[in-house]
Amino acid sequence: MEKSTYNFKDIIETSMLNLSSGTQLNITDIFIALFVSLVCALIVLWTYKHTYQGVLYQQSFGVTIVLAALVTTSVIMVISGNLVLSLGMVGALSIVRFRAAIKDPLDIVFMFWAISIGIANGVAYWKVSFTTTILLAIIMLMMKKAPKLSTPFLLVLKLKNDNNDKVLQIIKKNTKKVKLKNKTLKNGYSEVIYEISGINESKLMPSLDELNSIDDITLVAYGNNG
Repeated sequence: MEKSTYNFKDIIETSMLNLSSGTQLNITDIFIALFVSLVCALIVLWTYKHTYQGVLYQQSFGVTIVLAALVTTSVIMVISGNLVLSLGMVGALSIVRFRAAIKDPLDIVFMFWAISIGIANGVAYWKVSFTTTILLAIIMLMMKKAPKLSTPFLLVLKLKNDNNDKVLQIIKKNTKKVKLKNKTLKNGYSEVIYEISGINESKLMPSLDELNSIDDITLVAYGNNG
């Protein structure tokens, strides 16, 4: 009597069949799906850390990315191949309200990325999951290393009088772009805020400092372009 032997390839193919059909799931199928999701999610997390452009990196969001992929994988395994469970899950999720402050629009992209990994691996579309993860990671890293546009600055000036034509001439001479954002007059002084970019900082600040009409100069970089 011949004994049936299974190699690693047979186990993977069997797991793919079970996951895609949503029936006869065993511990091996569940473990493989979660393991693949974990590997992909760690790649996403590594990409997020190396392309983060915000001011303060939050480790909790990185953990959320990994857990979102694993939880989504588990949910998809439960509802795959079962129409009743699928409709029930949609109804259950429709009454859930998630309230979280997203400071960077890219955070939303990373969260959807993690969820898409969970969906793909939950039905054993591992080729789609791995290919998409690697490709998106490469694109994100290339965009991070690509040449950036000029960093925008806010130039805040406190003037002794409202005659700032000479000030504006100096600013235009040492910047590529200047735009008036705000102007406040009080007790004979005026506070003017300009949005500038492409500045020649070595000449701009000293030139403005030489003017007697300026009491205070503040240059502030803003935007998530770090």
